[in-house]
Amino acid sequence: MPKASTTTQALKKYSEYLSRNGLKSTVQRDIIINEFLRVKGHLSVDELHSRLKLTHSSIGLATVYRTLKILSEAGLAHERQFQDGFTRYEYTGPGDVHHDHIVCVSCGHVEEFENRQIEELQKQEADRHHFKMLDHKFEIYGICKECQEKEQE
Repeated sequence: MPKASTTTQALKKYSEYLSRNGLKSTVQRDIIINEFLRVKGHLSVDELHSRLKLTHSSIGLATVYRTLKILSEAGLAHERQFQDGFTRYEYTGPGDVHHDHIVCVSCGHVEEFENRQIEELQKQEADRHHFKMLDHKFEIYGICKECQEKEQE
């Protein structure tokens, strides 16, 4: 979850995006964005919807989907597709630091990591090929310790 000041900045960025694009802030959208900012991790639309249904049964799946699309367009969420076939969303607004992912192909667990050496190597490769790097992603797929232990049982 972003820090309080970061959350305030994210909500401001969200509000500015809505205004610029002629969209209205609604109670349901506000509930969705606040829950998204509160939860750390990589959530699918269904996962976020399930969390919201516990306290806000009137929020529909389509509303969650549309709100996450708005957050992506506003630069506050990034869509990720890991090998489980689901689109997942993670916070990428103010205060976020670039990171990469390691994903368990058995249970779907995702860990985030930062490695300056990997970042530098990717930049060097882009430079070597005369590319101006705009963005990138690096994902490692494997089997987590817990799943390895289950396999050995």
